[in-house]
Amino acid sequence: MCGICGIYNEANADVVTAMLESIRHRGPDSFATVLFGNHSLGQCGLHIVSSENDILPLTDSHDKIALLFNGEIYNHQELRDELTKEGYVLRSSADSGVIIPLYKKYKQRFVNRLKGMFAIVIIDQDEILLARDKFGIKPLYYFQEGEKLVFGSEMKALLQHPTVPAELDTDALEELTVFGYIFSEERTPLKAIRQVPPGTIITFDGQNISKQKYYTIPQSYYLNNGNVDYQESVDQLTDILFETFTLFHKHGNHDKGLYLSGGVDSTLMAILSQEILRKPIKTYTLYDSKKATDFNYARKVSRAIGSEHHELLVTASDYLNELPNFIYHYENVVAGGVFDVQGALAFQILSKHISEHHKVAFTGEGADELFGGYYWIYTHPLGFSDRIRQRASRLPIYSKVRTIVDELFPYPENEKAYRRNLFDILVRSGLSNYHLWSVDRSCSSFGFEARPPYLYDDVAEFALSLPIEFKVPNKKTTKRIIKDAALPFLKKYNLSDIASRKKYGMPAALDHIGPQIKKIVANLISDDAAATHPYSQYLASPMDVLMFDLFYYFIIHKRCRFDHTFSIQAFYKDQINESMYNQQIPPNPRWCFS
Repeated sequence: MCGICGIYNEANADVVTAMLESIRHRGPDSFATVLFGNHSLGQCGLHIVSSENDILPLTDSHDKIALLFNGEIYNHQELRDELTKEGYVLRSSADSGVIIPLYKKYKQRFVNRLKGMFAIVIIDQDEILLARDKFGIKPLYYFQEGEKLVFGSEMKALLQHPTVPAELDTDALEELTVFGYIFSEERTPLKAIRQVPPGTIITFDGQNISKQKYYTIPQSYYLNNGNVDYQESVDQLTDILFETFTLFHKHGNHDKGLYLSGGVDSTLMAILSQEILRKPIKTYTLYDSKKATDFNYARKVSRAIGSEHHELLVTASDYLNELPNFIYHYENVVAGGVFDVQGALAFQILSKHISEHHKVAFTGEGADELFGGYYWIYTHPLGFSDRIRQRASRLPIYSKVRTIVDELFPYPENEKAYRRNLFDILVRSGLSNYHLWSVDRSCSSFGFEARPPYLYDDVAEFALSLPIEFKVPNKKTTKRIIKDAALPFLKKYNLSDIASRKKYGMPAALDHIGPQIKKIVANLISDDAAATHPYSQYLASPMDVLMFDLFYYFIIHKRCRFDHTFSIQAFYKDQINESMYNQQIPPNPRWCFS
């Protein structure tokens, strides 16, 4: 994992240094800036496969090519062998060392040869190229003004440049308040800043921006009693998962930790890791009460496999103390839509703890989207679409977001079409703009890397090739095929009940302190204060108001300059929140939550 940033068509050492300093948490092991012709480049690194001798940016003055890279290329050794045989010179032993030779050989098609998670920037002569991995595991943002392009791993890097405006995008805010995340793949909370969509290459020559989709997630489908053998698919999935976890453990010599909830995805990760390594692994779980269901299942799994288990108790004070830091790094709002701030914040708090012991940890992100988890969204009524339609109904009839919702979830709906729509929606921006956004910020804020094995190319492509019946044959059965693949391993460790247990997820880890947190927030933000908030039409609860105020303060008002003296209590007691809106013209209230 790394932090990358730069300015195309502006040589400015001071500004690019400030940009890189703002994201230094992403790469605590190295820090380097360079002026490359009329361009300013910066990269900080976390050394996992690379070393102190492999510091980027990598520049080739002879061919006038420069490289910035954030991520992991898991098939780099295979590519290295291929390129070396063909006479290409690789200047770095790191996995990033294969990228420039691949680019020279294949030009823009080089991304099709990479397996992994990445954000890549290449400057070639008078053109800049920005590329992002298939599912958007690694972030990449940009701002274009005239002949200049400012880019970085996080929006805070861009906001260190004085010409990048910090202006709220209210269209994005509408999407947030309906979906709980920004639905549009390219949009961000800030109007002027865009993100490179997953599976996309963007090029800029100083005049024109062009976008090329090099990977499109295939649409889900029903088999309709075809001749694909289910058991053969189960066996094939088992083999792919075993090979993937073997590869992931070999990629870098550092000891890997593992997020353990006691659900089928994390339990299978733990068992496969134990089987591959043949030694106790280190597992981590978070809880606010020993009555929490996931806490007891995680403990049961740990005891069964003999892992070195760490259990982190979280209080309401821990939650509220971490919230400002979470918002500063998250650079977004979790607007209480379909997803909950508790899940993202729980991941942040647990990541902080894991970072004290590891540079790398495995997470189960992507398994639910690929294999059909989230039992609550497949129930009908009151599933995902019902909740979304309910929130969208409060929008004016001409709203763009309402149009999106009507197209996605026509009513009355066919249950099979509804389920197919869910697969297609959640594996796209629901994954990249909420879950993966959260995972990247939570681990990068503490300078370590979270790896999602279920999103590895071989696993994901196989999962996407499977029919819906193999995953969610009916609304009572979720993740059928992965549970069946896991069952022999679960039986070996007397954990068969894991396959049939109900999924709760990260938000449930903080359920018991939830009422206490809501009471504290209600004492800070009265109903009257929430109702008269300049953006009240987008905010449904006092927690929404708190989240939005913190986002506005750190990201827009402070332009992503963290305030180490910040206190939530003082923020409201001293009316700092009111003063920062004084110079702003409140938006025209077009709709409102009751």
